[in-house]
Amino acid sequence: MSAAGDLLYSWSRVDRQRLSGVRLEEDIRDALQCVRTTAPSIEQRRRLLELSDQVGVQYAFLGFPAASSQEAALCVDLAQHAARQSLAIEPVFMARAVTTDVEAIIELQEVAGRAVTADIYIGISALRLAVEGWTLPDALDKLAKSCALASLQSVQFRVSLEDSSRATPEHVARAVHVAADLGAKGIILCDTTGDCLPDGATRHTEFAVGELAKIGTHIDIGWHGHNDKGLGLANALAAASAGADIISGTFLGIGERTGNIPLEQMIFLLAQAGSERHNLLALTQLCHTLAASVAVDIPAGAPIVGADAFSTSTGTHAAAIVKARSFGVEYEDLIYSGVQASSLGRTQQLLIGANSGRKAIHAALLECGLVPEEETVEALLRHCKQRRTCLQGRDAIRHALDSLGQE
Repeated sequence: MSAAGDLLYSWSRVDRQRLSGVRLEEDIRDALQCVRTTAPSIEQRRRLLELSDQVGVQYAFLGFPAASSQEAALCVDLAQHAARQSLAIEPVFMARAVTTDVEAIIELQEVAGRAVTADIYIGISALRLAVEGWTLPDALDKLAKSCALASLQSVQFRVSLEDSSRATPEHVARAVHVAADLGAKGIILCDTTGDCLPDGATRHTEFAVGELAKIGTHIDIGWHGHNDKGLGLANALAAASAGADIISGTFLGIGERTGNIPLEQMIFLLAQAGSERHNLLALTQLCHTLAASVAVDIPAGAPIVGADAFSTSTGTHAAAIVKARSFGVEYEDLIYSGVQASSLGRTQQLLIGANSGRKAIHAALLECGLVPEEETVEALLRHCKQRRTCLQGRDAIRHALDSLGQE
């Protein structure tokens, strides 16, 4: 028998070689800018850091040490925790292009007793510069002073170009050249307001990669995007395909305004493209732990980790899934889903409700350990057709049967 995947054709163009090498950063600092989150405890932050490492995230953007003494102490604790637990994930901390911000990271590195990375950011769009009352030379001079201080004190750094997706090619080119000349280990392109379309993300990334090639410099290009137009994930995939080495996002896409790139979805796409960097089986635990830690709900229909991501009650779909089960798990997974539930440690779930048919009822009774006699199937089918919601789980089905006098 052919493997189920061999029977499928894809119209999608996927650069497997390029995507399989992409690295990821979790920006929990950005996630906690969501106005509806609750600040997690230090114990929860440590656990989330461990889970991110288990999933296979390479970088953890942990905080802004210059913000307050409390924030600085939290950043030190997390950096030390990563070292104590021998986590492979690399800590990153934010600094504006202000020397006092860099000094806070220098002190953090000394106190933590381990190397960290400073993410030094500066706005480069004409709008951003106008609001600050800067010219581009002013901004790049601030950047140069901050980067020079980090370099002098042996703190590795990268440069984030805030609002670069709305900056002119001339501004982007100049900023990229300056950041490279200053010794940045990477340059992060920022779609700060989620303004890009996928074509724009592609062109913006290709432009930055091309500018580095002009000066013969080979450093990382990263992409940090937001989801204001609902295109955060699509833009991230476009940027990665165009040459971005690092994609920065948040689990569950939590973040300011409409959120960030949902890393759990990006991880699945990279794995589907051939990346072996990530542990898909740990994704659900991480996302549910995060949701509990910051007091947000995971939408039932959320891809990958939502409760209903692999659920159906529709008659024709359920019938096809039941038939596919006889061919094996791969067939069952793919007949009505573009994501293999089994790769995530999950299974296809057949619920029964007003849209269900006899095959779904039959399968549901078997899953309850009950004999699907014709009379029972018909009685439960009639009951479901009158319902406004699906029966959720074995207990609900048994309760319905008991009320019908059919168990």
